[in-house]
Formats: sequence, structure tokens, C-alpha cells
Amino acid sequence: MKRFYLSLLFCALGSLAIAQELQLENTVSRRTLTLQPGSTVDLHLDLPAAQMVRSNNRVLTGALQTPERGLLQILPTEETKRYLFENGLKREDKTYYEELLGRQPYRLPLEEVNSIHYRTPAIEGLNKAGKILMVAGGAGALLVAPLASIDYGEGSFNGDRYFRIAGYSLITAGVGVGLNLSTRKRDFAILQPGESPQKNRWTLKILN
Repeated sequence: MKRFYLSLLFCALGSLAIAQELQLENTVSRRTLTLQPGSTVDLHLDLPAAQMVRSNNRVLTGALQTPERGLLQILPTEETKRYLFENGLKREDKTYYEELLGRQPYRLPLEEVNSIHYRTPAIEGLNKAGKILMVAGGAGALLVAPLASIDYGEGSFNGDRYFRIAGYSLITAGVGVGLNLSTRKRDFAILQPGESPQKNRWTLKILN
């Protein structure tokens, strides 16, 4: 029995020892940033070249997972594919994964990533709060303020009450806009093959 528990302990320690981290490093400043699992990311990826297609790209959005076996992992929520054809026609395909039963993380090599848009879980929460405040403030100014300012008994309109409620609502919406703008995803352009390391780019690496 002791041997059994010792083997379990060694397995647990071994799994901790091989835990991997995803890190960005700036090519100019050498500044590094460790990407947190659970963060929201947009991964901009290339699509295979195709006839009569001038350019195309793929954006995979979801929650970043801990790297595994040297591969980046993302639990996808949606995927967008954009195509620009030689004749000027544009096409966009969207796939939504959030309600997919048995959804599994998607693995891909680091070399496939062109850029990353990144937001930590804490910033994601603030961004959602900002959107709620924007909607609540807008609804307050456009709906609540005029309706609450009507005196239905006398058929009159209380202008002072309207401006007071609308003012508070606009302040709320303004706070929401400020939160939304200040918590946008950060954009990290990944150094591509053939590019000069002197360009202000980021390299993506997995640390053991």
C-alpha cells in the first residue's frame, strides 16, 4: 500500500514538473509576458493558399489553456474565416463552438500564429462590466428618464426630473465607455519567418 501511495505522489510531482507556460518576448526590448491560462485570446492564423483567392485569414477565439506537448491549446468559442477573391468578392464564414457538446481544446503549433489579441480574466470581467454599464446608462437616458418624468395623473412632464435621471444615466454610460475602451484586448504581432528581429515584434515560446 505504501508503494501505491508513493507511486501516486511521484506521478503528481512529475506532472507538476512538466507543466508548461506560454510566454511572449519582445524582439527589441526583450520584455517578456507570461500568458495566463483562462485568458481570452484571438489567434490570427493563415489559411492555405487557394486559386482565385487574393488573401485569406482565420481568427480563432476562445479561452487559452495550458500548453501541452509543445503545442498551444485554446478552448474555442468561435472561429472566423475571411476570404478576398481576385474579382473583389469578399466572404466571411463564422462557426460557433460555445454550445458544442463535448467541446475539447484545439491544439496548434506556435509557428501558425501571426498575431495574438489577449485579455486576462480580470480585464475580461471589467470589460463585461463596462458593456453592462453602457447598456444600462443608454437605456436609462432613452427609456427610463422620459417615462419616469411623465406625471400621468396631470398629463404633464417634469423637465427637472428628466434631466436629473438622464444626466446620471449618461454618466453611467460614460463610465462604461471608458471601461470598455481601457480594457480592449492587447495586440501582439508575432515575428514571422524572413522578418528582421529589429522590428518591434514578439516571439512566442513555451517554457517547461
